Amino acid sequence: MRRRITTAERENMQKLIDAYIDAHREEMVAQWEALVNLEGKADEPEAMDAVAEHLFRIFSEAGLTCRLQRAHPQAPQVLTGVIGEDRPGKPILFGGHYDTVFRKGQLGEKPFRIDGEGKAHGPGCLDMKGGIIIALYIIKALEAAGYRQRPIRVVFCGDEEGGAYHFDATPLITEAARGCVCAFNMETGPIDNSVCVGRKGGFIGSFSVTGVSAHSGNNFEAGRNAIVEAAYKMLDVDALTDMEKGTHVNVAVAQGGKMWNSVPDRCDVTFSVRLAQNAEIERVLDSLDAIMAKTYIDGTTTGYQRPGKVLEVYEQTDANLAMWAFCNRISEENGFGKMGHVFLGGGSDAVQMAKAGTPTLCSCGVLGEWNHTDREYAVVESLFTRTRLWCIVIPAIRDDSF
Repeated sequence: MRRRITTAERENMQKLIDAYIDAHREEMVAQWEALVNLEGKADEPEAMDAVAEHLFRIFSEAGLTCRLQRAHPQAPQVLTGVIGEDRPGKPILFGGHYDTVFRKGQLGEKPFRIDGEGKAHGPGCLDMKGGIIIALYIIKALEAAGYRQRPIRVVFCGDEEGGAYHFDATPLITEAARGCVCAFNMETGPIDNSVCVGRKGGFIGSFSVTGVSAHSGNNFEAGRNAIVEAAYKMLDVDALTDMEKGTHVNVAVAQGGKMWNSVPDRCDVTFSVRLAQNAEIERVLDSLDAIMAKTYIDGTTTGYQRPGKVLEVYEQTDANLAMWAFCNRISEENGFGKMGHVFLGGGSDAVQMAKAGTPTLCSCGVLGEWNHTDREYAVVESLFTRTRLWCIVIPAIRDDSF
């Protein structure tokens, strides 16, 4: 039977962890700066390869056995790694992504900086390169303190922010989470110290209506108005919204017509769907099929392809809430304050970890605001406090904690 860590051992381990973090504060910031200054968006292959190889190096130097692999020949590489693979307990996973929404050079040369208020700035400083550095130093600090209870795994992809081949990479993330006692997705942490226990899923859809063009004065009845046909369908699509179930549909872009005196023969529409329950996915998809098959104006045709790539919902499960309650208790007991929980509208790879049946928390990275904008910032001190917190949580985890 695997021996549990005693209270005295845990307290001594925590002293060693605190000493390690205190001694490496400048190094942690320097690693954060280096990673942020390695810029890149998912569709910039040379930039993504540079980041992936950097992560391979720094996690390998920390003692992990690492691997880089491509889920698609044109996709950014996925980093997986493990330390202590032969340890007796179920593994713990840290994951996330290393791409940003910003192109290389978009915010200037070497854009990482820290202002006078203790806030770090730069592309991805919050979303989510700070979280990657936290994961790195959790592992380093635990190793230095003699933690040997469980294997620790990592998985970081390079195309979470809308990459064309991300759905090819998601099985690698799920596989990394399989068999783990729990998973921490190191995404951007809300400024109020909350963590995320659920996120909406969704998809983007589009359709095109073709009508018949005609002079609107001399030959009006010969025309078939594509915009009007599309308008009927847009209203039907909008009506799929069910806020009680957390489903909302946004008809976002409509383009049609060429001139005021001609019946328009084309209208292209794009819409997005957000869902809070996986059970809603098929209802919405089936309803869209029916909407697109119906014709209001004879002589018009609608082109539509059922969306094949749907981001599933990271559902707020009892296991996720139990994991939050466990971590919140430890946070409060150790002076880190109350840690709230939130259900967010934006997606993340936490859903891929949860698909493995693994209790999962998201938004476990540095705290900050305004991700996806040039105002993005992260609170520097949270780099250290969040590292300390998870270093306290991990030795306390038992197989039946959640």
